[in-house]
Formats: sequence, C-alpha cells, structure tokens
Amino acid sequence: MVRLKQPILTAAVLAMSLGPAMAAPWVRGYVVDNYEPAFHYGGRTGTEEPGSDCHRGTIPILDYKTVLKTSWRTNDEVEKITLPVSAGGEGEKVVSPAMQHRGFRRDIDSYINPFTAPDAGMQQVTGHIAEGFNLDGNARTGGFTSASGEPGIDNAFYRAWGCIMSYRGMPWHAYLSQRANDKMLDGLYTMVVRISGNKDPMNDDQVTLEVGYSPDHVVKDPGGNVIRDVSFRLVKMEQYTRLKARVRDGVLETEQADVRLPAFSWGETNRGEVLFRRGRLRLVLNKDAGLSGLLGGYRDWREVYARDTFNMPSGGATRETYYHQNQIAMYYALKRNADALPDSKGRNTAISAAFRFTAKPAFVVDPPVAPVVVNAPYPGGDKAMTERKRFLHATATRIIEPEVRKAEPEAKQQIAKDDAAPGKAQNRGADY
Repeated sequence: MVRLKQPILTAAVLAMSLGPAMAAPWVRGYVVDNYEPAFHYGGRTGTEEPGSDCHRGTIPILDYKTVLKTSWRTNDEVEKITLPVSAGGEGEKVVSPAMQHRGFRRDIDSYINPFTAPDAGMQQVTGHIAEGFNLDGNARTGGFTSASGEPGIDNAFYRAWGCIMSYRGMPWHAYLSQRANDKMLDGLYTMVVRISGNKDPMNDDQVTLEVGYSPDHVVKDPGGNVIRDVSFRLVKMEQYTRLKARVRDGVLETEQADVRLPAFSWGETNRGEVLFRRGRLRLVLNKDAGLSGLLGGYRDWREVYARDTFNMPSGGATRETYYHQNQIAMYYALKRNADALPDSKGRNTAISAAFRFTAKPAFVVDPPVAPVVVNAPYPGGDKAMTERKRFLHATATRIIEPEVRKAEPEAKQQIAKDDAAPGKAQNRGADY
C-alpha cells in the first residue's frame, strides 16, 4: 500500500508545483441566443403594470382622435377617419395614411419630416436604476445608478423609450424583444462572440474579444432551444469588432472603443451593422459555460429613429397602429435626451444606450475562405433605405422632403414655386 501512495503523492506535488507554468493559450466561442435593449423593468411581473421605472405603467394605446388633430384637419375629418369598422369605418386603410400626415401642411410626410409636427410629449422613465456603463467617466452625469450601486450610468435611450409598450417588460419578455429574438433564431442573422488569452480563462489581463456576424444559422432542439457546441464561421469585414479586454474572477471588461456588430433586428430591412461610439462590453462567464453580456455606447439618435420607423413591409404607420407607438413623440424624446457627440452648433448627435445578451458555448472558426454577410434582396427593401436617407437629409438641412409621387420632379418643382410665392409658407420645418 505504501508503494502505491508514494507515486500518487509525488505526482500530485509535481502537478501543483508546475501549475502556474502550465498556463497555455485558450479560446472560447459563443453564439448569442437572446439579445435586446437593456431596459430595467420596475414592475413585479408582466409588461404593463406601474413600477419604479414608469410610475404610470406602460404608455397606453394611442388616442387617434387626439393624435390626428392638426391645424388643417377638421373635427369631422377626424371623426370619419377614426370611425370604428363596426360602425362603417374603413379602419387602418384610412387611419395609417392619416397618421403619416400630422405636420403643419397636408402634403408633408410626418415620418420623414417629424420636425414639422408638434411634440405631443411622451411618458419617460422616471426611475433611477438602469443597466449600462459610466461611459463618460463622470459619476455625476447620466442620472442613473446600476443595480449594484455604481453611479453615473449613461443610458439615455432607456430614459427616452423605456415606457413604450413594445419595449417594456421583464427581461426577454417585451413584445419587440420576443419578436426580434424569434426572428434571429429563425435565421434572420447570427451573432457570435470569441474570446482568447494566454492564462487562466477566468483570470487573464491580456484577452482579445471578437464579436460579429456569422452566415451560419443556429441549430435548435425540438423545444426551440439553441443547441450548444455547434460551429459558426466569423465574418471579419463588417459587423465585426476586435477589442482588448481582461478577465477577473470570470468577469470580462473590454477597453472603450467604437464597436460595430449586428443590430438588434426584427425584420429584413432593419438588420445589418450598428455602431456604438466609445463602446464597451462586459461579459460574465457563467458556470454552465455560457455567458451573460452587456453592451454600451453612444448611438446616432437619428439612426435609432430611422431603423425603428422605416421598414418593409411595415413602416411608421404600422408601428403606430399595431405596436401602439407614437413615432413623432419618439423622435422628440430621442432628440431631447441625446447626450453626446455635439455637432458644430452644439446639438448632441448621439444618445447613450445599452443592450444585453446571453450566449451559449459554440465553436467560432476562421475558415480557409473568408465568409461574407448574406444580404438577400427583400421586396421593397430599397424603399426603406431611401426613406431613411431622405429623413436624415431633412433633419440635417431642415428642408422638408416632399412626398414621393409618380411625378416626383414636378411635385418638387411645384412645392418650390409655392414656397417662393409671396405669402406662402416656406418649405422649411417649424422648429418645434
């Protein structure tokens, strides 16, 4: 018996003595299975009840009779437009076009020129707890404290839109989150993460983090759950970022830099690359070999509005009639809460934001032939892209973009003539 114990004891001592010197390069890969805005829900359950975040609860369904009132639309017109189908009304057929025209002139597309319509106001988050990062390094700004007690959390996107019905709810249960995650896992896009280092994966001060798009779809079990340990190719030409990081006790923190990665998306025309200026990521490596992630940074607030509003086959009117949003009020909320990257006139062009995600273990690989982003053409997709460009041009110049008609050049010429005529309103938006 003594002879058997001696080799075992010697081997154990030898292994302990060689432990620190045996550290070797390591790589871990992951595929994202949940992804959504990091909006703290202050209610106890569900998606609508009042809570510490929104003291009046989720913003209620729009009152069309109030929303559709303008200086040029009569009360009788509003009554006719909003007449219930059961009473002989035409429903969305007339409501949607009317919602698209709420500016100071009948011929103005309000979604493309939101600054031509008044700000109706919108309930914002009034709570003081939020997920995110202290992006500017100032504990006195941001107005939020993390659940762990860190002050100065910057997540103005949450303040602006955190009470909206489609965005609010328990983690992973908000309507838009469920829709977007279903689409992601059904093949709309795939996001992967890869981390690598040279010491202990749970404690390493020289780590590389990569996050990006994969053209490979996730594999699900019969219950709809993502299967782990599947291989995914990583695209490095777009929707991709490589960052320096460090891991301490299983928590990874990256450097602060611009981050490009797949956008939180629920349709063909709003997927693609999204940019977080001065971005950061924090990953918690879980005991089940998966991870929980937090992404933060500054986003162009106009791009946020454009991605939400201009899509095919559903655009701004669908967002307002089916999702019960108020796109014009959302535009002003973003503009009002923008908190970074001022332009030459001192107007902030970016808004702080945070998104959270979870991921399962996977093999993230670099194949011999570099993969590319798959962008299959989508019917009508060009229209959404054109509308976004026109919106961005209008907001940058304050010059109203005319409605697109069959004889668009003539329409532009006529509006230009009308604007130039004495006593006519100029073709510039009112500075609401």
